[in-house]
Amino acid sequence: MAATIDILEKRVGNLENLVFGSSDKDVEYPKCVESLHNVHSKMMVSVAGHKSIAESFSKLGQIQNYLDPEYADELTITQPAKLEMILAEEDLIKQTASSMEMLKNLEDVISSEHIKAAASSHQKMQALSQVHLKQQDEAARLTENVSKLLSSYNSIITLLSKQFVLWDKLVTELEVKAKPVKKIE
Repeated sequence: MAATIDILEKRVGNLENLVFGSSDKDVEYPKCVESLHNVHSKMMVSVAGHKSIAESFSKLGQIQNYLDPEYADELTITQPAKLEMILAEEDLIKQTASSMEMLKNLEDVISSEHIKAAASSHQKMQALSQVHLKQQDEAARLTENVSKLLSSYNSIITLLSKQFVLWDKLVTELEVKAKPVKKIE
């Protein structure tokens, strides 16, 4: 009996180490067993006055059995019905078995150096994809800048064209005025 308790204490200690790590669990955290015992005690005290809850606790194992889908299948499905279900799925079972055998035969191919190298190629492809996405973003930004520059260029050319037309009109008017008028005699 003492050996069983020692084994249980070691298991609980290992569990505490997994949960709390290297921190001083006795200072910062209560012992797990003590906490569980306190919760159990409080639960039993609160249940003590209520017979229906105590009965539910006593029947908890049965309730869990009833909630288990396999138990429901055992109650509702007879052995011949189970056999019928297996026979109905016979083709699928055979197909799955042959697929598993094929996988077993191809295990050397699957674990070959080429497949292992493909994993590193996949990482390289991901890195290249990242570079490609950055370049696409940069190209979109450059395209937007070029579009703005072309729009500005077109506006300037349009304004210059209008200005040249005005100057041409003005020069033409001045030339017409500067021409000597011939007198008719």
